[in-house]
Amino acid sequence: IQHQKLIIECLGKAVAQRRKRLGMSQEELAESSGVDRAFISKIERGRRNPSFALISHISHGLHMRFSRLVANCEECAKENRKTG
Repeated sequence: IQHQKLIIECLGKAVAQRRKRLGMSQEELAESSGVDRAFISKIERGRRNPSFALISHISHGLHMRFSRLVANCEECAKENRKTG
């Protein structure tokens, strides 16, 4: 369960970092991905565990491959396991 929580938090960090790097607001990401802005906010804060389908929509909205978004999430989790 601890690992699952870490993965969900890292997914949120990866989404937020990419969105900010692109200079997008949560509203803009919501529009480009078709995912509700409030749900995106909850994902970024690690409060929601989105489905594969939603992650795919979000990665499309972030102009990146699904696999790259997941890889960024895995890299975060790996780093947090080392330091945590």
